[in-house]
Order: sequence, then structure tokens, then C-alpha cells
Amino acid sequence: MALTRLAPEAVSSAVAIREVTTLADFDAMQTDWNQLVDQLEVPSPFQTWEWNRAWWNHFGEGRALLILEFRQAGRVVGIAPFFRRRLLTPGLGLSMLLPLGWEGNGLANGLTEQWELLFPTDCRMALLESLAVWLQARPWSTVLIPGFAERDPLPEWMTRRIAYRGKGVVFDYRRVPTSWEALVASLNKSMRDNVRYYPRLMVRRGQPYSFEVASTPAEISAALPLLFNLHRERAEASMRIAHDDYFDHPNRRAFIREVAPRLAQLGQVRIGTIRVAKEPIAVQMWLEKDDTMFLYYSGFLPSWRAHSVALLATIGAFQDAMRRGIRQIEFLAGGGHPKERWDTEQRVHSNIWLVRRPRMTRFLFNLPIHYRQLA
Repeated sequence: MALTRLAPEAVSSAVAIREVTTLADFDAMQTDWNQLVDQLEVPSPFQTWEWNRAWWNHFGEGRALLILEFRQAGRVVGIAPFFRRRLLTPGLGLSMLLPLGWEGNGLANGLTEQWELLFPTDCRMALLESLAVWLQARPWSTVLIPGFAERDPLPEWMTRRIAYRGKGVVFDYRRVPTSWEALVASLNKSMRDNVRYYPRLMVRRGQPYSFEVASTPAEISAALPLLFNLHRERAEASMRIAHDDYFDHPNRRAFIREVAPRLAQLGQVRIGTIRVAKEPIAVQMWLEKDDTMFLYYSGFLPSWRAHSVALLATIGAFQDAMRRGIRQIEFLAGGGHPKERWDTEQRVHSNIWLVRRPRMTRFLFNLPIHYRQLA
């Protein structure tokens, strides 16, 4: 895909870039957007138009929409879902381009688990070259390019402007067989024993349980308050492994309340609840896209932790998904034993920060911390 410097609206003879800055134009992108998601290596609900449009409703205040739409021969071939954020630093007109889903403002980025430019693999490098040409002609200070594997190539112009490559984030995943019994047989002995022992323990102690799955928009909406409550219960409990309450912000809860029923209409979200004598004691939410499930947030009553009810909820989610044809499980960001015990494989992604003036930025990063804070 040959690139030449042209007018801002047409970055090359083959690719034209349109800047989407209004909600009306954002809304009009839905079909093209989701078709591109389907062409990614690991398509997920996090990348869909529905997820990002709802995210903007709740986190777009004070930010300027700047989605880049890449067209070739009239067809949308790529999307860079950015927004612009200006830092009101005295004497510095700093302008940051960040991906939709990046919350910032002191909050951990815990709702959107996957950020990625919607650049299909077969034309990824050409689209990055087009993006590089666009960046050369526009005012900006910092750009965050999300979701790069360690060996993914970048255009030379971008490579020269890398100020920081974020610490790689581990994503655990595994392909699963067609039956639950076959999956259990593939695990190590300790894990095989656990997934067989704890369900029997509940029955043996006179506490048989049920696993109920919410899947329709109405069912999902009704199950969300329980998810929020049990997630908070787990976070507030004193346990060996500390857990954050990722829903401890009104706009986060409002976002989930909006996006989850939308995804349910598409068959892309489910919430499973463990009940004992009708009492909910554990809950697990997961997302689905094609034949892949994405294990999302969970919660449980701390008084039941000795019975490993969180594991029971995970087992129930896996069994439900596998019965319906799921063949890959994504455990999402962050490694560790709770995920690796399922005999997972790993991929590592990092976020790349580009800066307009790399020499000045590297100088600032090399200053002692008190001078850097002043700068």
C-alpha cells in the first residue's frame, strides 16, 4: 500500500483518513466498526461499537472525540478509536491522544480489559504507516498506541518517537476440548482434585447448590446489583489476596448497567449465580464472542470462602459455556496462579507512548524525581 503525503483528508493514494468528532458520525460507524472487530486476532466485546459507544456516554465528559476512520476505495479498512485530552499545564499546551476505554483521572483502567487499534492483521503495517503520516501533520504531544505484542513492528517514524513502552501485560488463555470431562482430565492432579472435591464437599456437608445463569437483557439487569454487592463484599474482606472493588465509582456502575443489557441482546454476556437454599453466595460474570468466552468480574460472600465458592462459580461458567460450543477461554489481563492452574498459554501485550519531542521527554524522565515533578 504505497503512501504519499497528500491533503489531511487523504493520507495516501490508497488510504484516506476521516476524523470522526461528533456523536452522529460515531453512531453511523456501528456496522463497519463491528465488521472490523470480527477480523482481529482475538475479537472481543471490549472492542465492539456497543462497548465503546456506551463507554463514551459515561467517561467522555471533558474529552474530545477523535476517532480515525481509514478508507480504501470507499471501504472502511481500519479504525483508530482515539479521544483527545488536553492537559491544562501552565506554559505547556499538552494534547494527548488516548484510546477509548482508557479512564485515567487516577482510576485503574479495570473495565475495558483489551485496547487495540482496529487494524486487521493483513493490512496492519500499512495502516500504521498511514497513521504515522497523519500524526506528522497534526498537533499533539503524546499518543498512546495500545495492545502491541513485543515483536510487533512499527513504522520507523513511530519507533523514533517512543518515549516509553509499558510493562508487558500477560493475558492467559487456553483452548478447551468439547466436553467438561476432557478438560478436567487435561489438568494437573492438584487441579483435577480441586474441581472434583469442592462440588462434592458442598453436598456432603448438606449444602447442595444450584448455578443459575442470566442471559437475557432483563435477567442481566436484574443480576447486576447482586454482582456489585458480592464484588464489594469480597473486596472489603480481609483475605490473603487483596481485591479491589472495581465498581466503587458511580459512573462505572452506570456504564455496566448500560452496556451489559446491550451485549445481552447480542448474546455476548452472561452472569452465573451460586445459590444455597435460594441464598446467593457467589457470582461470576463473563463475556462471549463467537467461540470464545472472556472471564470477567466476580464476587462472593467471604463467610463461604472455605468452600471455594468462587471456584464453583468459575466451574459453572465454564460448563455452561462449553455446552454451548465455546472452545477458547480468555482469562484477561494479569497472570498468576488462579489463572495458570487451568493449564493456560500466555500472550503479552504492551502499550506504547509516542511523543512529539522524544529528546525533551527522555531528558525529563532522566531527571531526579523532584525536578521531574516540577517539570
